[in-house]
Amino acid sequence: MKIGLLNVYSTRNIGDSAIYSALAELSPAPQVSAVIQDTAPIDTPGLQVVESLPACDAYISVGGDIFNNAREWFITKQFLKNLQGLRHAPQKTFVFGQSIPRSCHGLSFRLLAWHFKRLAAVCVRDAESYERLRRVGVPVRLSYDTAFALSSQKVAEQAARDTIEPERAAIISVRLFDQMYQQDNQTFLKKIIELCRSLHQRGHQPVLLIQSEVTTADSDSQAVRTICEAVPTVKVLNIVQNAGDLAGWQFLMGIVAISRLVIGVRYHTSVLRLAANRMPFNLFYSNKGRDLSQRLQIPGASVADFDVDEHIQAIEKTAEMDFDSAPIRAQVQTDFADCLRRVN
Repeated sequence: MKIGLLNVYSTRNIGDSAIYSALAELSPAPQVSAVIQDTAPIDTPGLQVVESLPACDAYISVGGDIFNNAREWFITKQFLKNLQGLRHAPQKTFVFGQSIPRSCHGLSFRLLAWHFKRLAAVCVRDAESYERLRRVGVPVRLSYDTAFALSSQKVAEQAARDTIEPERAAIISVRLFDQMYQQDNQTFLKKIIELCRSLHQRGHQPVLLIQSEVTTADSDSQAVRTICEAVPTVKVLNIVQNAGDLAGWQFLMGIVAISRLVIGVRYHTSVLRLAANRMPFNLFYSNKGRDLSQRLQIPGASVADFDVDEHIQAIEKTAEMDFDSAPIRAQVQTDFADCLRRVN
């Protein structure tokens, strides 16, 4: 069976790379194929990079918030390009593990719903997206993020132990925000700087992650530099460049599996910590992150409401909290298999 991925983003965003490997793991095919625009793609097990998609038995529209519409009151060329992919073979195409961003509304949302109604199946990862689509008549299924299909590997956990001191490590993923996710960057960075100082004073070793290096607009490096200048005691771990012989997501999962504390601003930092049966503190900025805390009862706060003094003890308590990922993984597997069966 040949399976092609539509609307792929980049392997250099570790969360997206994890999604592509998870889809390969869920698929009956040994590999899934995709056209990747990365000039320097990183290793993604199970993903075959091709110049153009061959004829496939099934197509999966992937990505997370891929249907962001950057200009809210208009429709962007990229948004229309993503819709075009859904028209190639709609009865052989299904959407899996996506969220519908709030930037997609009005005419863009109506266009998206029109296309979704013609697909073999639609499965989203958060309740808000599910309710929005259901209200406009899209036959939609609610599941969880595709990366929950992944498991932590011993070799990755050993590589992590060679890199950090797990009993002291407080892993923090960061990002900057734009018009798609409207947060005040200066306020956010001040909060993370304060968090790093507080964690260090309480005996932890803050470790900042660089989890995405796709474009200037989607790179964690600038945020990390700003925080490091203010708090020189923090350590930095570039997951994109320094995973060694492992895939980036494998190394990241090993890191979050063994670390004492994990504060996830990047959504997949929290997802991979949960998939490794450990509890993160989920510092969310959109509906996908809010959904983790609400549906799975994960400790956390919105970026806007986060207060270091108020939340520091809750962060520390997560060190002793486990999470049972088995039911979530089984749900993702079941939902994927059901969607694939609906392909004609």
